[in-house]
Amino acid sequence: MKTTKLLFIAFITAIVLYSCNDNSVNPIDNLQPGRRDYVWTVDTLNYPYNPMYRMWGSSLTDVWTTSSGYHDKSISHFNGVNWTSFGVDRMNVPYSIYGFSSNNVFVGSGGGIWNFNGSNWTNVANLTKDGHSDIVFDNMWGNSPDDIYATGAYPDEYGANNSVIAHYSNLKWEMLNTNGLYGIVEHLYKNSVDDKIYLQVINIGGGRYVDSTQIYQYSQKKYKKIYSSVWTKGLQADISLINNEVYFILGSEINIRINDQFQTVLNVNNPNFNQRIWGRNSKDIFLLMIDGLAHYNGSDVEYLFHFNLSDVLPWTQIFGAALFEKEVFFLVYEPTTHLNLIYHGKLK
Repeated sequence: MKTTKLLFIAFITAIVLYSCNDNSVNPIDNLQPGRRDYVWTVDTLNYPYNPMYRMWGSSLTDVWTTSSGYHDKSISHFNGVNWTSFGVDRMNVPYSIYGFSSNNVFVGSGGGIWNFNGSNWTNVANLTKDGHSDIVFDNMWGNSPDDIYATGAYPDEYGANNSVIAHYSNLKWEMLNTNGLYGIVEHLYKNSVDDKIYLQVINIGGGRYVDSTQIYQYSQKKYKKIYSSVWTKGLQADISLINNEVYFILGSEINIRINDQFQTVLNVNNPNFNQRIWGRNSKDIFLLMIDGLAHYNGSDVEYLFHFNLSDVLPWTQIFGAALFEKEVFFLVYEPTTHLNLIYHGKLK
């Protein structure tokens, strides 16, 4: 029980500081500045103490969220009109979700991978690492239905720092060698620009070490550390996939990677920037702020909305997003009220 509790606390802590989900549209020729004339509505998923941490969607009538809380409300789905929540028999805590269509959705749970075919949920893999089955697949991402990654960790004495990466290809799941990594593999994406894989690894210090984040480049089965930062306000690091290109959030700077060097796209001067972004393209990027959601249109940054509880600690969080051509969904959690809110924006 102690190990399970430590693992749960470690992953909750990691998710609070580092979370994002990526849904992007096809490349846009002759990019125009992203529009900001959204009309916002807010749906309340009133399940106190049941925070939802991941979001993915295939269309405006097929948006999903997952939660590590109550089993009977651990998965929520939006059908274009209403949100419904439910649990799946025998599924052990659905931490992460990713898919390719309404009839091909994957969930990463405690040690297992599940698939939804549009009608039924099936446990398609039960994986172990170094003899451990107490793995938490904290996030998932895929380049195609035959190229999917599930990432996370299993416990060590300080929290959850034994790195795990599972890969699906050629109709089978297998564990990748993670020698040289230490921490929760929180995000992993393939960059279309240089055809390299980048991953964000979170270290839970457990009081002995400093909580920190490392960013690695993975190429030819080797991991190369390219950035490191501590968990201090304004200095956190993250990665995000926007239009199939990896963006690196390094403190106040948003960067891309060219010729193995960071190139700054935007320096966010606002001290309220909370080191988390989502976007459709380089001129249509959403930024999490401590007090709300802002937008970069290629030339400047403006707020789209402010949180109701913008000056109360702990800060309101956005844990995920689903972006479509003319509508957006943001998964918002208010720690002080314990409410899950879905901010739904529609362009006029």
